[in-house]
Amino acid sequence: MSNVTGFRAVVRSTALAGLTVATLLGGLMPSAWALTPEQLTQAEANFKAANPSGGPLNAAQFKAFIDLNANTKIGRSAMIKSNNAYDRAFGVVDKNKDGSVTWDEYVAAQ
Repeated sequence: MSNVTGFRAVVRSTALAGLTVATLLGGLMPSAWALTPEQLTQAEANFKAANPSGGPLNAAQFKAFIDLNANTKIGRSAMIKSNNAYDRAFGVVDKNKDGSVTWDEYVAAQ
């Protein structure tokens, strides 16, 4: 089986997993999901807007952050929103599993 055929089979078998496909594509084609400097600046503004008091985001604030990013077409946020995959995305980005997402965790996940 060629790599392309194998990739198509994996995509087909995970098509309903939403974020899994995005993660898979992001791993194979990082430039497809890489944020431009402008998008990173806007994402940081959205992060601060989601939690005006500062600090890391809880799950509800993370959802608001993803929605803000989706509205401005940043990264995979529109896919996360359309698949209602907020909890899954939160779990992926929250690397230390402390129940909150820091700006550094978000940037590292890009």
